[in-house]
Amino acid sequence: MLKRLTILNGELSVKFDPLNTRYTVHTDSSVEKLEIEYEIEENDQISIFNNQINDDQNEIVITVYNDEESMSYYLEVYSTKTTLKEDNIKYLESLELNKDETVPAYVAPTIAGVCFLIILFFFIILFKKRKKY
Repeated sequence: MLKRLTILNGELSVKFDPLNTRYTVHTDSSVEKLEIEYEIEENDQISIFNNQINDDQNEIVITVYNDEESMSYYLEVYSTKTTLKEDNIKYLESLELNKDETVPAYVAPTIAGVCFLIILFFFIILFKKRKKY
């Protein structure tokens, strides 16, 4: 039985428990093979099957065995593309407005005048007295 299991280039979904045999591992899409650190009992041997990661989803099987028994652990590996923090910062900087530009002085009074005219127009339409015939 495994005493300890650590994924160096990925992240286990839950903390390792030797009695739990199914785990989900999330890793970066650039990872081709999981780097697995483990500890087993003195008389046990270990085999790791299918430790080549594809683009979508993979299942890696770790089998620990001795002369009397064997136990298999199943790792469902999901590769996700990560965006570098530097790329995000560059993108956000490219979207920023030039901070030196100021709004011309006539913009605020123009917006206020247009809003006043729109309100006046709707007021006249809504509250105009209708002629009775």
